[in-house]
Amino acid sequence: MSTVIEIDFSKRLEIKIDNKQPVGLEDLSLSLLSFNKQFHKFVESETDALTDIGSELLIKEVRKGSIIVELVSQSAPIVPLLWDGGSLAQWASVVQNTCNWLLGKSDNSPKNLTKQDLQEWNKIVEPIAKDNGSQMNINVSDGGKVINQFILSSNEAAAIQNRIGRLVEDIDTPVENRHLKKVMYWYQTKFDRNSDTGNKAIIDDISKSALKVIFENNALKEEMLHPDPSLGKPWQELAFIVDVEVQTVRGKPKMYNVLNYYPEYTFDPDEP
Repeated sequence: MSTVIEIDFSKRLEIKIDNKQPVGLEDLSLSLLSFNKQFHKFVESETDALTDIGSELLIKEVRKGSIIVELVSQSAPIVPLLWDGGSLAQWASVVQNTCNWLLGKSDNSPKNLTKQDLQEWNKIVEPIAKDNGSQMNINVSDGGKVINQFILSSNEAAAIQNRIGRLVEDIDTPVENRHLKKVMYWYQTKFDRNSDTGNKAIIDDISKSALKVIFENNALKEEMLHPDPSLGKPWQELAFIVDVEVQTVRGKPKMYNVLNYYPEYTFDPDEP
């Protein structure tokens, strides 16, 4: 059985690149592919699984002069009810808002922006970022009337790529901080001497939240699991004095790596 794709030709999105230097075919192709992927993610994130709506951009025309690509989207009766002006107009606003956030012009960060998303936004602006003096114009028209317009210069594209580079670096590189002789007590333990999975502890001086705990070596771990019997409590109910390395991601503590343990200072946290 054949499938008929309905296309809304009245609403069009035009990407125009006013280039100063020839644009590499790979750069242009990856830019358009990433643009389409991000549009697809936008549509999928704004609708539920039962909503029948096209989420693929289609090339209607490539015109001469500057690089001009005219895109249309699949249509569905539900589109006008979801977005005022249609999905293309709303998507153009998302593009503008995302670029403004990456440029530091807006504090409203995009939802669920992953490392892969950042890399795709990097590809979207690549054709003009490397061509000084060029610019990208994104226009959405409805029945021939422009209803949304966004212009991005080569300098802005380069600034966006610099910001993306810093964000990706933050994602890839946890920051490590060492803290000496801190009180640590257990929030959750798996009671498994052969695994660290499920073990969480709190160090109030660093974070009020319970964080995952790992140990620098097994000898240190075994020593902590066998405190002085005179304390009268199992190890998971005691408080310990430790040196830890705090691993953080995007400035937030995520995990403690216990480097050293001071057995003589172990105590019962419930004692007055």
